[in-house]
Amino acid sequence: MAEGSDPRDNRLIFGQLAQELIRNWKDIGRKLGSAEGDIEAIDVNFAADVKEKCFQVLLTWERKSENPSLDRLADALHEIGRDDLMSLVKPDAGGEGGIRTQQINDRQSTSKTSDNNDDAQMTRGYDALSDGNCTKHQQRQNKYCNTCDLLICVECAFGAHRKHDVFPVAVLPEKAKEERESILAQLAPTEQEYRKAEQPYHEWKKLQKKRREKALQCIEEWSAILEAQVQKQKQELVTMVIAMEKSDVEEDERTVRLVEDVSGLKREVQKVEIDPVDDWRNVKSLKRKASELSREVGNMGEVRENFLFEPVPNTGVFGRIKLSTFIGSVMVFHDQLVHVHDNRLANGNIDLICLDPSDLSNVYWRYPIKNSDVFAPVVISSKPALAGVYHPILGAGCKVFIVKLHYSGPCYDRVVSVRTLPIDEIPLSSWITCIAARQRLQKFDSRFAVLDNNSTDIRVFTISGEAVSVVNISRYGSLGDVTSLGYFADTFACIIRGGNKIMLFSGEDTSNQCTFLIPPSEGMIPVKIIHTGYCWLVLSIKHETKHWNVYNSVTTGKLRNLCHEGTYNDLPDIPVSITQWKSDIFVSLASQRVVKTSHIQ
Repeated sequence: MAEGSDPRDNRLIFGQLAQELIRNWKDIGRKLGSAEGDIEAIDVNFAADVKEKCFQVLLTWERKSENPSLDRLADALHEIGRDDLMSLVKPDAGGEGGIRTQQINDRQSTSKTSDNNDDAQMTRGYDALSDGNCTKHQQRQNKYCNTCDLLICVECAFGAHRKHDVFPVAVLPEKAKEERESILAQLAPTEQEYRKAEQPYHEWKKLQKKRREKALQCIEEWSAILEAQVQKQKQELVTMVIAMEKSDVEEDERTVRLVEDVSGLKREVQKVEIDPVDDWRNVKSLKRKASELSREVGNMGEVRENFLFEPVPNTGVFGRIKLSTFIGSVMVFHDQLVHVHDNRLANGNIDLICLDPSDLSNVYWRYPIKNSDVFAPVVISSKPALAGVYHPILGAGCKVFIVKLHYSGPCYDRVVSVRTLPIDEIPLSSWITCIAARQRLQKFDSRFAVLDNNSTDIRVFTISGEAVSVVNISRYGSLGDVTSLGYFADTFACIIRGGNKIMLFSGEDTSNQCTFLIPPSEGMIPVKIIHTGYCWLVLSIKHETKHWNVYNSVTTGKLRNLCHEGTYNDLPDIPVSITQWKSDIFVSLASQRVVKTSHIQ
C-alpha cells in the first residue's frame, strides 16, 4: 500500500470491505486490474466463502500491484458505484494514503448526468433516433447489438456494448437469410416426423371407434335384460363413451392445428421484412416457434392403450369402462413377471400385478401404489435392483418408488413395503422420464439412475436413498427427448426419440467417452434398451413395415445378433417393454400379452 500505511490497518479495511462487497467482489477485482486467472483461482479455492473471496482478491491486488494505494482503491469503489463505502477507506484527516476526496466529489458532480444517461441508455436502449444518428455520440448507427437488440454507433460498440455480440447492420440480411435456411432445414425433419406419427395415430383412431361401437353394442344388449337394475349405470357408461369420443375430436383438432401451424410457419419463414432489424427479430421468433412445433409433433407417435371395456357377469354390474395405461413389465424371478398399470385416472393407483409369463391367468399377487399426481408419466426400470431381495423400481413425477418383495419358498409371494424417495434435485415443473437399475457383469446391483425431462444430468442413487453421483453429459449437446435408459457398470445407454442410433456414455462424475450402437436394418428405430450382464439388448420397431426386432451386441458399432423378429397388425400388438431373466427374453405388448424368446449371447 502507499508509503506510511500500516499493512495491519489495510487488512482491517479489506475485512470491512469484504463484508459489504459480496455481490461485487469480481467487479472490484477487475477494476483494480487483477488478472482473470487470479480471479478464477480465488473463485475455485474459496468456493464456499464469498467474503473470503473478496478479501483474497484485495490481498492479491495489494501484493501484485505496483502502486496499491488507498486512492486507487477509492477510485475502484467509485467506478463500481459503491461510493457508500468511501468512509471505510478514507481517514478522518487527509494525508499520504488518503482518498482524493475533493477530486472524487468533483468527478461525481461533473459526470453525474452522463452516468445516469449511460444507465438509462443500457436500460431503455437508444430508442430516440435523430436522422439515424446516436443521440449520445451523434454518430451514425451502423452497428447492431444482438445482446441488447439495439441499433448503436461505433463509439457505443467499443464502450457500453464492448462485451456484447455486435456486428454491422449491413450483414443483417445475410445473417437473416442463413437463419431462415436453418429454420427450413429444422422444419423438414419435423414434417417427416409428423408423417411417421400420422399413420399409427389414424390406426389408433380406427381401433378406438371399433371399441366404442362394441362397447355401445354390449351396453344396449345387456341393458335390455337388466334395464330395471342397471338403468342408472347404463347412462353413466354411455356418457363415458361419449366423453372418450369428445376426447378424440379434440385430438383431431389438435392434429389439424399442428398441420396448419407447420404450413403457416413455413409461409412466415419465406417473408422478408424491409427493415433488416425487424427481419432479424422476426427470424429469431420463428426459430423458437419451429423448436416448439418439433417437440409437439414428436409426442404424436405415442402408443395409446387407455380404453378398456370389461364385462362382469352375474354381479348386478354388467360391465365397466376404465381408464388404464399399460406401462411395461419387469422380471423378478425365473417365472414371475410384474406388469405395471397406470390407473391413476380411474382410482388414483399405480397397480402392480405379478403373474406367470407363460400363463398370464396365473396371478401371484396384486399391489396398488397410491399416487395423486395424474399428469406426470409413470416409468419403470426393466431390470430390478438387488439388495438381499429383488426390488422393482418405478418413477412418477419427482418421486421414485422402490418396491421390496417378500421371498417365501419358490417365489416372491407379496409386497413387503414401498419406499418413496423424493428426488429433490428435480424441479417441480419437471419429471422423471427414464429410470434404470444398474447391471454389473453377471450380477444385479443396488444402484439405479434417473433422468428428467429438463436436465443433462444422469443422477445415481442406491435403493437406500443415498445419492452416489451426478454424471453430466452436456458436453455432447442437447439430447432431446430420451425415451429409454440403460445402465451397466459405469456406462449409460440413451435412446433419443426418433433417432436411429443409441448413445453410450462412460465415466463416473462426468462422461469422458461417447460411442454408439446402430441397428443393422435401415428404418429400424430403437425404443428400449437393457443390459443382460453379458451384452446390450435392444428392442427396435419399423412402423412402415410393422416389424419389430430384438438385437444384442457386446461391443459398440452395429447390433449384429438378431434374437427375435416380430410383426404387428394392430396397436395392441406393438411391443412396449423388454425385460430378461438369465437366457430368456420377455417382450410385453400393449395388449399385455408376453412374447418369450431366448438364446442371449
